[in-house]
Amino acid sequence: MDEQRPCNTVFTPGCERMLQAPAWCHPDEWIEDYGRRSGPSLREDLPEHLLRALAAGPVSDVRALVAAHPGTPADVRARLLDDPAEDVRRSAVARTTDVAALRAAARGEWIIRVAAAGNPHAPADLLEELVRDRDQQVRVTAVLNPAAPPRLVNAAALSRHDHVRWWALHRTTSRKLMRAAATSADAENRRWLAGNPNLPPDVLTALAEDPSRRVRAEVAANPACPPDLRQRLQAAPSPTFDPPAHGR
Repeated sequence: MDEQRPCNTVFTPGCERMLQAPAWCHPDEWIEDYGRRSGPSLREDLPEHLLRALAAGPVSDVRALVAAHPGTPADVRARLLDDPAEDVRRSAVARTTDVAALRAAARGEWIIRVAAAGNPHAPADLLEELVRDRDQQVRVTAVLNPAAPPRLVNAAALSRHDHVRWWALHRTTSRKLMRAAATSADAENRRWLAGNPNLPPDVLTALAEDPSRRVRAEVAANPACPPDLRQRLQAAPSPTFDPPAHGR
């Protein structure tokens, strides 16, 4: 690999300044954001030899981007699973297709377990384990995983943990659970349910008459809401008071 190359051949959006080996980034372009670092993303068309060089570099932020890159070779991502920097390991766990590595990650620190819980390659039995994790963010992430089987989401919709239950109500496809939640005494249960794009018309219509302004607003914003119902909700005057909500 060349000892120098223009930034815009590595990052997008990039610049015309030259990058120098072995860092391959401009340190001043990495910005602290609430304790997490953010910066430009890697170009999608990077050749394998460049991805390998970036993965071997000294800057953990760049290695984390390599771990997340769709073109990164499996053996490179496998090495990054054991990287000394937590953000690199997290990024690698979130994208790995190695089920054994995911099972090992589920025994790690909480942020690594979160990454495993969100990986779409996680098998159902591992997600069922992670939805019972001691950490709430791990549990919620497992519920939100697109690979989570319906039975897992439906069971989580009955959880005693608020955020787990709310997100599960937002995703469930069980009409029995939907109809039960639509009559719940808990307005937050109804509000999170009201945003579920799987809701059948009769449940949407019932929630459109809900006494809570926030529930009705979620119905109007739901992509499954029929245009005539949305128009009626948007035209209706809003009450001046609604009980405080805990919010998403």
